[in-house]
Amino acid sequence: MKTYIPYSLILAAAATSMAFGAETAYTTPVGYITHTINPDAGGGSALTIVSPSLVQPTEFAGVSTDNPSGVATVSFSGGVPTTFNNSDVLEITSGANEGWWSTVVSSTTSTVTVLDNFPAGLAVGTKIAVRKHNTVLSTFGQNAPGLTPFGVGTPDEIQFFNPNQSLTSVVYATTAQGAPQNGWYFSNNFSSADSAVIEPATAVLVKSFQATAKTFQTSGTVKLTDTQVDIFPGLTLVGQPGAAGATIDNSGFPTQIIQFTGSNTNYDQLQFLNPSQSLTNYAALAPGVAGPTATMGNLGTGTPAGTDPFLEGTGAIIKRDPSVAASPITIQGSVVAP
Repeated sequence: MKTYIPYSLILAAAATSMAFGAETAYTTPVGYITHTINPDAGGGSALTIVSPSLVQPTEFAGVSTDNPSGVATVSFSGGVPTTFNNSDVLEITSGANEGWWSTVVSSTTSTVTVLDNFPAGLAVGTKIAVRKHNTVLSTFGQNAPGLTPFGVGTPDEIQFFNPNQSLTSVVYATTAQGAPQNGWYFSNNFSSADSAVIEPATAVLVKSFQATAKTFQTSGTVKLTDTQVDIFPGLTLVGQPGAAGATIDNSGFPTQIIQFTGSNTNYDQLQFLNPSQSLTNYAALAPGVAGPTATMGNLGTGTPAGTDPFLEGTGAIIKRDPSVAASPITIQGSVVAP
């Protein structure tokens, strides 16, 4: 994967001061990531796990003037845009709950209301940021990867893997094939999918029937803060929110997914989908299994593998035993060296 993120721009993002309560932080992209769509290797189609990694620019950053724990509205001293809605995401950017996020419902000049109640343990002065969600359109553009559109042979698909283990498929269609306008559409009812949200630190599947690899680029802002993502029983697609990637140990998996203790069978598996369509499987090894501290181990080789990469622009699968309840994990954001 070819990736270019200007180092000077990453530093600029890290150094930008957000005027708490009133000011836009930065509004221009700070880099781009090149993604590769796997070609069909003879099986009829190929899957690729794609994650945006870069995020939309921050539109508002502030500190709370109240304690929003357990409620869905947070207050500020002022300067909040009144235009926020469900296309926006609010995120906590400080403290023990850094990375918690929720979709915005509405805003006033001094408040933001979100879909979920804020977690417990917050305080006055909690740092908050609001930005647009990544969507199918903001990630894939007007078919930037060159996927086969609807009505031209077998269409390629973008697939969302839902918590109930179902798939939601999206295709690209043009006016030449009868679509109201060029854009992305849900396969089941052909309603517009341009604004379909790719949630923070998640990924989507691209199902391609083409015999050659396709590449496309995404651009945006480097995310320096952590990101929470819910892991569900069955399969969950997680994305890499770090613009320069990380190792699987440094991404935070060893101590957060269900560990292998040496004898249990209900541990989580972290799975990477290879271009050949095979899977590389890992488990979080509890302290004492492969050393004094937790680390990721390759289940195929039976050896510690914590330095294996979790690349920018990509995603992975977490396979959880159906008997284990859903729970959030936190994936580390981009780290900029001083």
